[in-house]
Amino acid sequence: MILFFLLFFLSAFAQDWTLAKEKNGIKVYTREGKDSPIKEFKAVTIFEANMYVIEKILLNTKTYPEWYDHCKRAEQIGLQGNTVTMHMEYSMPFPFKNRDAVINLSATHINDLITIQITRNAVAIKEVEDIVRMPISEGGWQLRKINEHTTEVIHQFKGDPGGNIPVAIVNLFLVDGPLNTLTQLKGIVYQD
Repeated sequence: MILFFLLFFLSAFAQDWTLAKEKNGIKVYTREGKDSPIKEFKAVTIFEANMYVIEKILLNTKTYPEWYDHCKRAEQIGLQGNTVTMHMEYSMPFPFKNRDAVINLSATHINDLITIQITRNAVAIKEVEDIVRMPISEGGWQLRKINEHTTEVIHQFKGDPGGNIPVAIVNLFLVDGPLNTLTQLKGIVYQD
């Protein structure tokens, strides 16, 4: 079962991406969504850090507001085996309401590769008043060891903010979010 998941997940990383922006050693790719008019993104960069240091930060929900773009609040609401369940709230500009997502982060280790799958958890907590629940939140992280102190990091995500945000606006700002996220994550990793 784990092998099937990894093959499916790895193949999703490889399909039909177009380079949208490159800045500070970070490349952000996009592709058309298969089941939504909202594009997906994949961001790729190299960290001068051990992959286990990066994994520790990715699984520590308390740090997300410090580095994940537009993350206002994040908290761990569950832990079962290698799966962390977290609730995130995203700040949105006026006139839009903030968004939230409840997701599971499941880590898998195989040789020199750590894969953290992001899946939506629709049942962990009820929707919060005056916040729009994201109907789609899925993707993942890949941490590939280049050597003991160098890691290739890939973050892929497909999300739908729901509500009344026009698709054209969502797609317009899709590239800067992962660029900011990885830039800020590097700052957190390098200060440890």
